[in-house]
Amino acid sequence: MRFMKKFKSIHLFFILLSILSVKAQFPGDHSPYQSIPVPTAPALPAYGQSVIDNSVPDPIQITRITEIYNYVDGNGDPQVWYPTHEYSKTQVWNADQTLYKIRSWKVYDATTYQEIQDIGASSLYPAYWSNVNPDLIWSFKENGDITKHFVSTNTTQVVGNITNAAGNNYEYVKLGPGEGNIDKNDHYVALVGKDGLDMDVIIYDLQNLQTVFIKKFVGCWQTGGSSFPHYVDWVSVSQSGDYVVIMWDHNTTSQANPYVENGQSHYGVEVYNTQDMQYMRRLIHYGNHGDLGYAADGDEVLVQFYGTQQDGVYMYKLNGNGATAIIQNHDFGIDGHISCRNINRPGWAYVTNSDAAQSGLMLAVKLDNTGTVEYFGHHFSSNTSYEQSPMAVASPNGDKICFKSDFGTGPNTNPSVVYSFFANLDPASSVKDETVAGIYIYPNPTEDFIYIQSTENIKNIGIFTLTGQEIKKQNTVNSKDITVDIRYFSSGVFFLKLETANGMVTKRISIN
Repeated sequence: MRFMKKFKSIHLFFILLSILSVKAQFPGDHSPYQSIPVPTAPALPAYGQSVIDNSVPDPIQITRITEIYNYVDGNGDPQVWYPTHEYSKTQVWNADQTLYKIRSWKVYDATTYQEIQDIGASSLYPAYWSNVNPDLIWSFKENGDITKHFVSTNTTQVVGNITNAAGNNYEYVKLGPGEGNIDKNDHYVALVGKDGLDMDVIIYDLQNLQTVFIKKFVGCWQTGGSSFPHYVDWVSVSQSGDYVVIMWDHNTTSQANPYVENGQSHYGVEVYNTQDMQYMRRLIHYGNHGDLGYAADGDEVLVQFYGTQQDGVYMYKLNGNGATAIIQNHDFGIDGHISCRNINRPGWAYVTNSDAAQSGLMLAVKLDNTGTVEYFGHHFSSNTSYEQSPMAVASPNGDKICFKSDFGTGPNTNPSVVYSFFANLDPASSVKDETVAGIYIYPNPTEDFIYIQSTENIKNIGIFTLTGQEIKKQNTVNSKDITVDIRYFSSGVFFLKLETANGMVTKRISIN
């Protein structure tokens, strides 16, 4: 009987270890969200070097991927620039995550962080990686040209040009502007064109290189010289390409003061049919920082911070089947960004809390009603300028994020000191997480008991909150096989500290 118990225990060990190996690229799941204060920032790592954020439940490796750029301007004066990635909704990695780009300028090897191609600061601006071809970068130029750039051959070709219904050029053609994306299959893209004071939404087929539909919003651009529409924040196709979403600018439109087109009032966030731009529904009356992705149940959603009057992260189904509060916490107001660029890991959104005073955390948030989060560490940015805002963007597989930070070197300067970093689960702890110094702890997360098996005697056990308060102490009388009852604990993340003859061992645990 004792042999069978030991056999089952060993069998369970290898089952759990194999599960860990499969899930090793992601931090552990935790629910509900808990604020973790920003610890003292580690020393700023050198270009290509890493530090570890140990303050979150699973250690996160943070690697610096950009370097300062010194140059001489047209007047012969020396200048300094800190090149960084663009935005939380502009993908940094190519489709297979072997390369990354900094803005529309340079391409790097994603393993060595070494530059492999200088495209030119303006030749491809604005540039977007293909979602299906790791060698391809799309560019949507303001003059209406659509170009393809192939990294392997360093060649660029114009493959199309956008014109209005009369065949004339637009004053400006924009993707977004700035916050739009191609669908996940590189099939459709929604562009906006400035046609006098009017705004055209142009649905373009990238596979057949032709315009599908043009929808005119009369007087929507309004200001004659601006390169951004007066009434619209952004326009984008959804990841499937089935929907077009328009986020109306809440500074110029509202329920009380909408933009009116042919008797139709427009404000908040609206959904249209891609093929003919027919209005379908309004998701919410107030648009905020957000992105388009997939919920865990497969429905397409908008994920955004709700607004100035209600903190938290919410998702709204594009098919009209309801809204869900994902995180309701004052840490998430309007000072942060959301990325759903993890197109190969649907069901999650990546959320940055920009303000260090409100935790300064970066999270993956599961898009269902469980409140499950994964902690991708702190960004350590002073966030004293727009350039220093972290703006974390998820990789296509969702196993990494790219963010900006001055690494605590603020306040703001001119130019702002800022670098881009990758953050991912510390590879050194990914599989060894449950086995520490010959001590095996399972299950984790748990909700009733923690089981501990050790190769050496354990003198006593303590459980502590993230702030260091001891909430349980258990004398184990030098045992090697221990059960800890945590049935009456509140949910959250805690530290389990074990004292052995060789010293202290600390393990992060999650209680559901």
